[in-house]
Amino acid sequence: MIETFFSSFWVMLDAVGRIFLIIIVAGLLVKKKIITQEQVKSLATISVNILLPCMLFASISESFDPKTMPDWWILPLSCIAMMSFGVGLCYLFFAKSFREKQYLFPMAGMQNAIYLVLPIGRFMYPDQFDSYAIYNFLFIIGFTPMAWSIGKFMITGQSFRNIKLSDFITPPFVASVGTVLLVLLKLNRFVPALVFDSVELVGEATIPVSNIVLGATLGSISLKTWPSISDLFKITFIKYMIIPIATILVLLAIGLKESNPLLANMLIIESAAAPATALILQVRSYGGDKQSIGSIMLISYAMCLFTIPFWISVWQLI
Repeated sequence: MIETFFSSFWVMLDAVGRIFLIIIVAGLLVKKKIITQEQVKSLATISVNILLPCMLFASISESFDPKTMPDWWILPLSCIAMMSFGVGLCYLFFAKSFREKQYLFPMAGMQNAIYLVLPIGRFMYPDQFDSYAIYNFLFIIGFTPMAWSIGKFMITGQSFRNIKLSDFITPPFVASVGTVLLVLLKLNRFVPALVFDSVELVGEATIPVSNIVLGATLGSISLKTWPSISDLFKITFIKYMIIPIATILVLLAIGLKESNPLLANMLIIESAAAPATALILQVRSYGGDKQSIGSIMLISYAMCLFTIPFWISVWQLI
């Protein structure tokens, strides 16, 4: 049993480590000022507004088959449930100071649902990556509207009274929902091959560019000021202990490990992933406690290097 655990752990650690190598190099390039903050912001904008939507369109239209996935709609709902569970737990853990600490809550409940999870799948499940990717893309349909509306307002300290319907509409969300509708209506077959191939080519740049943005963003965080130990413990305990355990219990209860092991593995990875890159980008763009959020984010990503291999290894033993 121990040998099986460590075998799974080292395989997953190797996959996660390759991604973190890119992140570390990008962070060092920022520290050495080879990459400027303006360039990072431009890359982030291009990634969110162009690259990711292109990848979503190409992958969903090519791989999503509602006939073989009649219950596909459960995936975005499960994403919303996982995120809501994490944020909701924060209200319990920060019961005496939730108004002052509310800006920290998205880091416990809103994970890096694609930029970290997707490349892990590419390394871990190369023969099943198309299926893994479609699960991931359907999952984040529930992520984008929440992270870029409720998450943005929480982490920047804005009032929920100012939320507008337009805040839920982002390029990744439009690409996800729009392409799913195209497939459901069987209109994707009318997209010319020339257009599809061009969009797919652009989308292929999403993963490397997004990891560069992530590393560059983390590399810009000052190491002089650290967050409260109490805040850090509460956020990481929810993120890396309670949510993975709850996910495992739910998956065991519904028997997903036997019926669809690849999907179950993807959900375990999601449950143990670090906070969303979008959160630090939101703070940079719209305001907020950049140092406190950034330092917790930095520590969370360092922990994530081991939490994902740990929980996927535990899952393999069950």
